[in-house]
Order: sequence, then structure tokens, then C-alpha cells
Amino acid sequence: MAGSAMRTQAKGMCVAQQSAVGRYRYWSDRRVQAVAEEVGVALDSDSRWTVTLGLPMLQLQFGKGTRAPNRLRTAEKVLKALGSLVATDFNCPAPVQYARGTGQVAFAEFVGTYASNDGMLCHIRTQCGEGRRVDVVLFGSMENLDGFRVGDAINDGWVSSAAPAIEELLRSRGAENTSQWDDDQSRAMEALKIAVQQGTRPNQDHEGHPWTRGHTLGHDNDAEWCAEIYADVVLDDTRWDLERDPDLAETHRIIVGAPLWVRSLRPDALVRYRGGEQGRIRRIVGRRPAIVVAER
Repeated sequence: MAGSAMRTQAKGMCVAQQSAVGRYRYWSDRRVQAVAEEVGVALDSDSRWTVTLGLPMLQLQFGKGTRAPNRLRTAEKVLKALGSLVATDFNCPAPVQYARGTGQVAFAEFVGTYASNDGMLCHIRTQCGEGRRVDVVLFGSMENLDGFRVGDAINDGWVSSAAPAIEELLRSRGAENTSQWDDDQSRAMEALKIAVQQGTRPNQDHEGHPWTRGHTLGHDNDAEWCAEIYADVVLDDTRWDLERDPDLAETHRIIVGAPLWVRSLRPDALVRYRGGEQGRIRRIVGRRPAIVVAER
């Protein structure tokens, strides 16, 4: 279909080919540059020729100028260089180094050590080939996020005491763990709880209504995403009893990392949960979702 992504169906996951139409909702220059350097990809600025007419001598000067690099071409170069290092479904054994996919991506603020709103997270829920649930939780920076602003979310509700452990995971790229959640499964579980439970309030049912939780921003119904992965665990079914919690029930694999990019494939795919004063009004009048499509 013209103007839409071509898709290839892998067991358990629908992965998009790079579409020529789309808008980057999240882009991390720093992480993309770092990954490119690690795999030997040169990401020089795109070049263009310029002509300068000088007066009064009527001199013509030809030179090579620069412009900002094209993100789509940059992403294609990085993906080509990474090759098989990028998991496109989760039938493969854990751990993976990089992952990408297509589907709904939820966005929220991540309240870290100093209770600031500079951090953000993406949550993707998918399945492996066996049909078991896979949760992908990606942590990044609000400054790299397009379409949302600090203050868009209701700024209250539960925040996790495990935030410093997650920050250590990200800072060390999974190499260090000095927290009380001292094994990979328990720390990954805390990351998932942040993604699906941050902002909850006592005696309120938020299931199926993420806009009623604090710190949630919105979601994109049709987005490509690519991430560097720092933790990838398959849960021990004998260890975890998750059936009592609808937010966690049936989770089989948890993947935690940092997004390189998230790219919306349709102009009407982004949904924002209005926050601030509107969020407070929603809490007073009830559960009606004040959802609007983001302005373009």
C-alpha cells in the first residue's frame, strides 16, 4: 500500500521495513552516534554544493557546505551495519544486544533519583513465537522526545524506590548491579513495574485506562522502534507468581534498554493524554479519557 510501511511477518512479531514516510517521535543523537562508532559506520553530515557571488568584482566561489544528516538514511546505515545483531523477533535465546519492531509504543515520564521529570520511558508489549508475553521497557531522555513536554502528565501517584537501580543499569549498560535487586530477573521486574504501575494511586483501578495514572504521556499506535539492550531475561515460572496482578500476569520475558529511535508511521497514530490542570479535572469528574490526537 502506497505511503505505508511494508511488513514482514516473523513468528511472534510484526517487523516493519524502513518506510519512506514517517516522523521520529524519539531520536537520540548521542546513542546513535555511539552505536555507529562501535560498528564502524561513518555518520558524516550530508553535503551540498554552494555558490557564492561576490561583488563588486563579480567573483564566483564554489564550495562544499553541510546540512543536518538525514535521520532515515542514518537509521538505515546503522541497521545495515548491525545486521544479525538486531533481534527482530523474540524466538531467539536471551540475551539480545539490539532489538527492533513495530507496534504500539507507550510513553511516560520516568521519575528517577531526584524526582525530576527529565527522564522518560517507552513500553512495548509483544509476544514470542510460542505466544507468550514479552515486555520491552526502554529508558531515555525527555529532551529527545517529540510530541510531549514536561508537565503534560499528572504529576503524582506511586514512584518506584528501585529507580536508582534502573539508573545504574542504564549507566553501566547492564555491567553493574549494587542494588538490593541483585539478580537480573528481579531488577528487570522492577523496570517493568515502573513501566506499568508508576503513577498508580490507592483504591483506584487503572487497568485499561493508562491516562488515569500519574506520569503517563500517551502512546503511538503504529511506530517503528530500535533499541540497545542492557538486560534480557526469561522469567523462571516457578519463582514468580504474577497471576494476581493484571499488569504483570502472563509476562514471560522482560527486555530493558535504551531507545535509539521511535518513528511514527502514520500522522494520526499519536495519542496524547492531556495532563496538568486537565488531568486534575479528569480525576475529579471520573474516568472519562480526555484523549486528543497530537497537533501536527
